[in-house]
Amino acid sequence: MTIFIRWGALSDTGVLRLQNEDALLAQEGLFVVADGMGGHNAGEVASAMAIKFLRGAQANGIADAKELNSIIKEVNEKIFQAASGQTDQRGMGTTLTALAITPTNKSKSDSETKSATVANIGDSRTYLLRAGEFRQVSVDHSYVQELVSEGLITRDEARTHARRNIVTRALGIEPTVGVDTWTLPLIVGDRYLLCSDGLVDEVSDIDIETCLKLNSDPQQTASYLVAMANKNGGRDNTTVIVVDVLDNDKSGGSKPADSTLSKPETNSSIRKLIISIVVAAAAVVTSVVAISYARGGYFVAYENETPTSRVLIYQGKDFLWFNPTIEADSTLVRSDLSSALDGEIVAKPSFSSSTDAQNYVNQIREVVDGG
Repeated sequence: MTIFIRWGALSDTGVLRLQNEDALLAQEGLFVVADGMGGHNAGEVASAMAIKFLRGAQANGIADAKELNSIIKEVNEKIFQAASGQTDQRGMGTTLTALAITPTNKSKSDSETKSATVANIGDSRTYLLRAGEFRQVSVDHSYVQELVSEGLITRDEARTHARRNIVTRALGIEPTVGVDTWTLPLIVGDRYLLCSDGLVDEVSDIDIETCLKLNSDPQQTASYLVAMANKNGGRDNTTVIVVDVLDNDKSGGSKPADSTLSKPETNSSIRKLIISIVVAAAAVVTSVVAISYARGGYFVAYENETPTSRVLIYQGKDFLWFNPTIEADSTLVRSDLSSALDGEIVAKPSFSSSTDAQNYVNQIREVVDGG
């Protein structure tokens, strides 16, 4: 049986962020989501570098998990070198999850079968919907995942944990990095989802599963998932790729998996309808957000740049004529913090509620007192 691949992809800045540091690749048997991190636009640079290098590597095809692993480690070296050579890019990095369509055997015959090879670094994820069962293939490299693995918190609690955005592994942060890979059979009816944490932080697994099951077109499904994330807050960039494995009878004109992958079909009437809905919704959201945006949200930051600076909780944002106001004083001093914690505060972590911000500060205080 000839296997065909169809896909849909979308990346969105979200409701609160001013720029999109996510990047994606969906072409020629390789699908990648990268979520950049680092100040001064460096996260955007890191994710873009990862996508550019992988696009070039895919030109020669990817044979297996070992080769994909090696390619991603090369990407890590290039980002690390770039970060070391540019002051404004120091500390930049990116998470990454990838799905490569790889040969099951080494023969070059027309009858060779295909496999799905998944790779992961950080907390961007790959899911699989197979025969009605939905599961996460990749395993997050994050602080909260370690807590989940140790049985200290549940998966649902991890989604709202104050330190859920702390990753324990990423591309470009260290000169070498470990890459997790999985090789799965490519089965007709499979539906893969690759996404950044902007989706899973806003939308529960059960709602993601429902969306994947209810919508057949991969591009529409990707659009719906991003819309769900934005509706639930859209506090981060959201990137989604939906990949379907089909047989010849359901291909809808898609090209075989051993040829160039098809782009999503364009249905002008559906696209116009979606655009109209998005525009109308955006107008309503804008009117509401414009009023509440300036005072919405909390973040933790230093009061100034001196070593004796206090760690403060702020409410609001720099927006129009508004300025953030001090919500609480943690009494923590910058000089008491480790370099890792100092980096977290410099990044000004944001929170949806004062309670979440206070919990985060309390966790830092426990680390400082314990040290």
